[in-house]
Amino acid sequence: MQTINLIDNIVIKNGVLYTYGRDGEFTRVFLRQGNLEGRCAVYSLMMLLMFHGIVNRADMSRKVSANAPEYIKKLKRQFSHYTTRGYSLRELRTKLLYSFNNKLPVDVYVIRNRDEDNLREIHHMIKEQLDTGYPVQIGLWYPQRKTGHSVVVIGYTLFGTTLRLFCLDSACALSYASIWNNIIDVNVDYVDVDKLDFNHQANEKVLVDSILLIDDWEWLLQSLPSVPERNDSILPSVPEDKNSVLPFEPEDKDSFLPF
Repeated sequence: MQTINLIDNIVIKNGVLYTYGRDGEFTRVFLRQGNLEGRCAVYSLMMLLMFHGIVNRADMSRKVSANAPEYIKKLKRQFSHYTTRGYSLRELRTKLLYSFNNKLPVDVYVIRNRDEDNLREIHHMIKEQLDTGYPVQIGLWYPQRKTGHSVVVIGYTLFGTTLRLFCLDSACALSYASIWNNIIDVNVDYVDVDKLDFNHQANEKVLVDSILLIDDWEWLLQSLPSVPERNDSILPSVPEDKNSVLPFEPEDKDSFLPF
C-alpha cells in the first residue's frame, strides 16, 4: 500500500484549502493566475510563504496596512511591477533576501547536468524538505516548448522508479475539497537518467531542474548571518561530454519562468 506524505499546516474547511499564515491567521492559500500581478513563479512563491506562516493572502492582494511588518512592505514592492518574462528561482531568492534583510533561510538548487549524483541529491532534498513538513517550490522546463513553469509541491509518494509529487499549480483551477491540482512524476531511475519527468496536468514531458527551499520559518527569533549566496547552492556541474544532457544553463535568458 502506498503512503502519501503531506506537509504540515494544511486545512480543508467547507471545501476550501486553508493554512495558518502570519500571526496564526487562518488564510485561504491557493492562488490562481489573475489573483495577483505576476506569473507562475510569483504565485508559487506567495503560496510557499503562506504555508510557512510568513505572510497572509491579504498581505499580497490588497493595499498594505501602515501597521504591517516592514518585510511585508518591502516584499510587496519587490513584486509590484508586472513582468512579461517572469522570474527564475534564483531571482526570487535575491528578492526574498532583500525583503527580509538577509535573515530568511532560503536557498535555490539548480541541476546543470543530469548525472546520477546531481539527480540523487536534488531528489533527496525534495523528499527531506517535505518530510520535515515544509513545501518545496520547483522549476520545470518544457524541452519541446523551450519554456518553463513553477509549482509548489505539498506532498509525495514513491513507487518503483517514480517520485510522484503532488502540487499546487497556479495555471489551473483547484477543485472543491482538493489539496492538489497537479501531479509531477519525477524519474528516479538513475540507470536511465535521460528519461524525462512528466507533468500530468499539461500531459507533457518536462524536466524538474530547480528547487527553492525555505527552512525554519521562525527566522525572526534567530540572528542569522548576512551572507552571499553559498557556492554550493548550485549543484556542481561536470565537464560536458557527448553523452551528457544539458537542458539549459540557469543564467541564460531561456531559464526565466515566463508563465
